[in-house]
Amino acid sequence: MSREAGEVREIPASTWLAAIAGWLVPGLGHIGQGRLLKGALGGLAVLLLFGLGAALGGHVYSLWDTSEGLLSTLFGFCDLGSGLLYLASRATGFALREQPELATSEYGNVFMMVAGLLNFILALDAFDIGAGRKP
Repeated sequence: MSREAGEVREIPASTWLAAIAGWLVPGLGHIGQGRLLKGALGGLAVLLLFGLGAALGGHVYSLWDTSEGLLSTLFGFCDLGSGLLYLASRATGFALREQPELATSEYGNVFMMVAGLLNFILALDAFDIGAGRKP
């Protein structure tokens, strides 16, 4: 089954919904497509990384705070990948304060960023599966 160059395939709305749901709630995009194990393991990995990062003293960066430079905005984008975890953290004030006195705080920051990046990859994977690009 080959496609000719320049052929455009319409992507169903359910594919977009799976990707957005997978971004908001880690693993939900795969679970909604019937891939329960992949969704559960991916979601659990994101939750554990985010939780462990917070326990190590990490904090979520803001997308709009450029007082620390442009790099902090990039870190905020990485954290945004955690979906509702990021949004709930910003809304409730959980893990917003830097804790430089803790020796493990930089590790915590990285764990939380990796959680967001992993969730972006999971959401994109759910999109590719829904679009038929991946079996």
